Amino acid sequence: APGQTPLDWDIDPRVRLWDLSDLPRIEDAPGNLTPFIPRYREAIDALAHSARAPVILSPNLLGDSYAIAAALSQVLPDRLRVVGWLHNDIPYEYHVQSHYEPLIAAFIPVSRTIEATLASKLGAHRAHDIRTIAHGIEVPPAPPPREPVTGRALRLVYSGRLDESQKRVLCLPELSRELTRRGLHHELVILGDGPAAADLARASAGIDHLRLCGPVDASRVAAVLERADILVLPSRHEGLSVAVMEAMARACVPVITALASGAAELVQDTISGVLVNAPSDAAPTALALAMADGVMRASRPPPAMSIAAHQRARQHFSLSRHVEEVIILLHAVAQAPPRPWPTNRPCAFGGSGAAPSGSVPADGAARLAATLQSLAGRRVLIHGTGRHTLELAEIFAAHGACIVAFTDDDPAKHGTTLWGWEVVAPTEANGCTDVVISSWINQDAILTRRAMYQSQGLAVHAIYQPRADACPQAEGLIASSRG
Repeated sequence: APGQTPLDWDIDPRVRLWDLSDLPRIEDAPGNLTPFIPRYREAIDALAHSARAPVILSPNLLGDSYAIAAALSQVLPDRLRVVGWLHNDIPYEYHVQSHYEPLIAAFIPVSRTIEATLASKLGAHRAHDIRTIAHGIEVPPAPPPREPVTGRALRLVYSGRLDESQKRVLCLPELSRELTRRGLHHELVILGDGPAAADLARASAGIDHLRLCGPVDASRVAAVLERADILVLPSRHEGLSVAVMEAMARACVPVITALASGAAELVQDTISGVLVNAPSDAAPTALALAMADGVMRASRPPPAMSIAAHQRARQHFSLSRHVEEVIILLHAVAQAPPRPWPTNRPCAFGGSGAAPSGSVPADGAARLAATLQSLAGRRVLIHGTGRHTLELAEIFAAHGACIVAFTDDDPAKHGTTLWGWEVVAPTEANGCTDVVISSWINQDAILTRRAMYQSQGLAVHAIYQPRADACPQAEGLIASSRG
């Protein structure tokens, strides 16, 4: 990513790489597939010619990645099959899979929990096309030797992307301080890079036993995990964490948040690790205290947990098991019938203006305009600076007299501006009377955390009809947006 340190990788000679780094970033031109389609077609043509079989494309990360596949499926229906790999338990992932359901031959969630959620959204007619495949990692045949904890510092490690919105890494310095307050002699090594790196460095200043190592290669990660006693992962959401699997493979005991998306499929609580109850809206101090409790629980009988963690990784998450399941999947998908994208539906996921897209439904512009009109004379905060907001820019321009500022869950955006409005933290709604949630895909997830605004005296407004479980008082939330 821009501004982050690249890693050098040895690419297997059987892997052919098409380098598209000369093209614009797909997220910078949502819905504009023109630069990408010829290059993807070149790759598909080359692979289909050598394999004499359909090419299987696994789009990832963005809806418009699937849009490229949709466009090509209309002209290459016999040559292309598409699979949807679900790595994370977030509304966006499920929304993209549901949106492109007619195109996708098979859906591959990485955990049983994600499988169940996806099945409920797709419907019974696609149940037989969902195949759960856990990640696979290399697991040593025996647990690496580790010196006894007695007489030395307990060794903690975090390995992964330095991100606050998902990984909540800014909890780590406070976790270390809390362990010191409890008298636990320890050291904490943090491996990785990401958007929260600078904030984490500032928060870690003055903690002598905390070390930020930056990005390191895979061999260094393995060496650190073999030396460490405990991996800490305070994530807000995950799929089935590869970082946790890698730690377990090296007999490093995981202490992780008890996420519904698959934490219990990874770790047997108090046997092969520790699951920490820390909800997604937990305050930073409460999160650090909960993680500290988990570390204390894991620090008492580390040898037994360490051996159990390695055994579980070897039994359930080996690379050989993963490969066997993927091979079966690929053969089945190659033999599946073509699924060309319907010609009466736009291929693109992203959009511009107030036109419907994957991020904005057909009535989105009208709903937002009605909501803002109903709040004339109030002091309004807009939650969300993502695609939904950007695609409705003309509505904000026409009806934005009541807007004071925007806010976003991503700390990296705080202190920036959007169309001249300041982007502030959700806790800094000073002087505002109302907050409008500008998101279709993530609205319900944000509503479950509405207390952060209500505690500041703000009225919360949803643009779209919430699910009953997201907000039992849904009627009051959307009344003002009805025309």
